[in-house]
Amino acid sequence: MSVLSPEQIVELTEVLVVVMGVAIIWAVYHGSDRAELPGDATVPPPGEVDDAGPDTSGRSLT
Repeated sequence: MSVLSPEQIVELTEVLVVVMGVAIIWAVYHGSDRAELPGDATVPPPGEVDDAGPDTSGRSLT
């Protein structure tokens, strides 16, 4: 026998799913007002040299 009835288990599951949904939404949107939006990116000075290739320093799979 379980301490909780089936109705209580369903209600507890519903509450936990709603709380997890709110937590996920908060985690996604927290700090999003500081995100760099398209069109807001800074334009580098014209005299600055572009990168010749991608930065491959750091970890690798080999």
